[in-house]
Order: sequence, then structure tokens, then C-alpha cells
Amino acid sequence: MRNIDYTEKFYLSVTLIVGALKLQNMELVEACKKTLVALIGSEHVKSIMTVAIFQISDSDSSTFQWILKNLYDLEGQLTLKEGAIMFAIQKLTSRGFILGQDFSANHTGEILIKQNAKDALMANTSALGHLFLEEILHTVD
Repeated sequence: MRNIDYTEKFYLSVTLIVGALKLQNMELVEACKKTLVALIGSEHVKSIMTVAIFQISDSDSSTFQWILKNLYDLEGQLTLKEGAIMFAIQKLTSRGFILGQDFSANHTGEILIKQNAKDALMANTSALGHLFLEEILHTVD
């Protein structure tokens, strides 16, 4: 039996996590994550989770939506949500929208936003960006 190198081990681990996530079974995802932490350490598992989530976001929108709704306790997912919030705030302010007037962020990680600001934010945003933003934006009048 041959030894597998780090890169191959990393991609095998990503494939394992992607498969578990696609089954949309929290217990299975946690079991796979714990096994990988024991085998390769928590820092590597954070990277594996991030790569797996991005891979799914590009290929399986229903699983990606499930991830956004159900896996906020996973460290990599929190980073993704925080990134989406920062992206939205930066894009809105760079387009002249005013925090507290055109949009606001609340303590639950949602952005309350007027329709015109949302339209401007979504314009020229990638499909992946749309998936992230739809989870955090809530239109108000």
C-alpha cells in the first residue's frame, strides 16, 4: 500500500465532508468532522470545511442553503457568514448607501435593507454572492 501525500489526504478529506454535507445529516457531518480532527488536527479541518462549503456552493444550491441554515455552529461557517455581512456593508457604503438610513445590521447577523439598496447590492453580484446575501438580507419599507 502506498503512502498518500498531504495534498491527496486533504482532497480525500474534502470529498468525505462534501459527501456528508450532501446527505444533509448533522450527526454524520459532526462524526466526520470529529474523526478528521482526531486524524489531522482542528486547524486543517477548518480549511477542509471551508473548501467543502465553497465546492458545494458552486455545484449544489439546495445543500448550500441547508448548510447556511443548519451549520452555523461550525467554525468555518461562521467565518463565511461574517464575510458575507462585511461584503454587503462594504459594497453598500461604497455605492453611497448610509448605514442606519438605507440599511442596518442587527444582533442576529441579518441586514435590514430597503429595496432600492438591495437591488443595487445584488446588481453585478455573482451567483455565490447571491446565495450568501439571500440568507442575511431582509427587505424593509
